[in-house]
Amino acid sequence: MKPLRWGIVGPGNIAHRFARDIRHVPECEITAVASRDRTRGAAFAEEFSIPHVFESYEAMAKSPLIDAAYIATPHPFHRAAAELFLREGKAVLCEKPMCVNAREAEELIAVAKEHGAFLMEAMWMRFLPAVTEAVERAKAGVIGKVRGLSADFCYSLRPESEPKIFTPAMAGGGLLDVGVYPLHLAAMLFGTEPTSLDARSTLREGVDIHTAITLTYEGGAIATLSSGTMVKKPENAYIYGEDGYITLPCFYSAREYTVTRRDGSEERISLPFDGGFCGEIREAQRCITEGRAESELHPLSTTVAVLRQMDAVRKSIGVSYPFDKKSAT
Repeated sequence: MKPLRWGIVGPGNIAHRFARDIRHVPECEITAVASRDRTRGAAFAEEFSIPHVFESYEAMAKSPLIDAAYIATPHPFHRAAAELFLREGKAVLCEKPMCVNAREAEELIAVAKEHGAFLMEAMWMRFLPAVTEAVERAKAGVIGKVRGLSADFCYSLRPESEPKIFTPAMAGGGLLDVGVYPLHLAAMLFGTEPTSLDARSTLREGVDIHTAITLTYEGGAIATLSSGTMVKKPENAYIYGEDGYITLPCFYSAREYTVTRRDGSEERISLPFDGGFCGEIREAQRCITEGRAESELHPLSTTVAVLRQMDAVRKSIGVSYPFDKKSAT
């Protein structure tokens, strides 16, 4: 089988992590990188021994040198970059969130379907063995009927250290940057259709710096989630049942989980962690080589549903971006 040839779009920090992890996935290789900044692109190519550097995304999209593109640009540019490659029939793995709102995601999915190209959001947490096993066991009843979830992904930055995180025009704020993770974890556990959604937030210059979200589901389960850019919390998740609870330390990159039962006994399970990106790369590779349009494990409908939830949260807390009001293009 020929290796799946990847092109990297945007050689930033997250692209470096992708490039390191893909080395551990057989039958995958990076053959090109595209950057508007020739110097950055060349430096990235040298670091990872990538043979081809493009100064435009358009040129790489048309190139026969790649089969798939990993979109690693900042949030507001995901949709436009991904669309270039989809229109050329290239497969696309697009960094989370796939788009800045649900409307853009639906438009991008329509392009993928029109051109018969594979598309998936890069949500690495959904493919981590510790996370998937913990969720499966919770659903199977290891802690009795599941009644709740709490999950926090918050970090503390100074605005001058990462200006784009605090800029509405860059889709800044904690919700899109890291709040997407606990929302996806809730979707894995309870599905994508909560019966109610409530959100409260502290804002700074038009972006959310600390947001608390409460979701309720049919049957009475409650998810309490938070995200933030100027508040430090333990980044853990807890799944609560009638007969115990499951702890996922640093849940978005979990290497283990612990089942605590009603009698206080504990079962700690450690599982392989190969850098985080390997699972989503393997899934994209499987789907592409099998000729699938999307992943059944991480379907596009889930991506859109979580974006709708984030749209609802932003409406509730009063955060809007310049591109929210743009008409479809």
